[in-house]
Amino acid sequence: MKSLVICLCILLMSSGIGVHGDEVQFFLTGAQGDGLLPGNIDPPTLSTGSGDLGLTGIVFDTNTNILSVDIEWGSENGYSDLTGEVTLLHLHGPTPSLPPDNFGEVNTQIIVNLASSLNFISSGTGGSLVDDFFLSNLEEDWLLSGRTYVNVHTEIYGAGEIRGYLLPTSIAVPEPGTTMVGGLLIVANVLRRRRS
Repeated sequence: MKSLVICLCILLMSSGIGVHGDEVQFFLTGAQGDGLLPGNIDPPTLSTGSGDLGLTGIVFDTNTNILSVDIEWGSENGYSDLTGEVTLLHLHGPTPSLPPDNFGEVNTQIIVNLASSLNFISSGTGGSLVDDFFLSNLEEDWLLSGRTYVNVHTEIYGAGEIRGYLLPTSIAVPEPGTTMVGGLLIVANVLRRRRS
């Protein structure tokens, strides 16, 4: 089912329609599966840590170019603990390839230093980030085409302990003419969640 969601996203991204509503919601995924996971890095780390979206998730407003990020990790948030404090937290991109071929591709440039936020909690057992960040138009293109990822770094895993690639899941307010496409994305997301 995950491959169906990814195929739908790629089809929509390559057609140039369907991901340009007012707000685009994202999920985190990769080669190991959905969320912030050690197997979403290539080569996978030996960590057993994990994380995923917080209550409000990740949403991009295409009118203001504001990326709202709500992510969390560690046992205090219902996931597995990391090997230590989070030392760095970045949004990276663009990957050379589109999803799913980009899963595990070599590290790319830093788009946003997410750890610079005053709302960043670095705890390896209950860390999180809830904040808004501005993206340029070029960075918006990378984001909407699925060529960005969140990398969570620790002292033991300086290149990243857990990772998640951002893929669009739904359109909150579709533009005229994209209702059918938005419906396809929502159906794909429902099917993906039903399988979980």
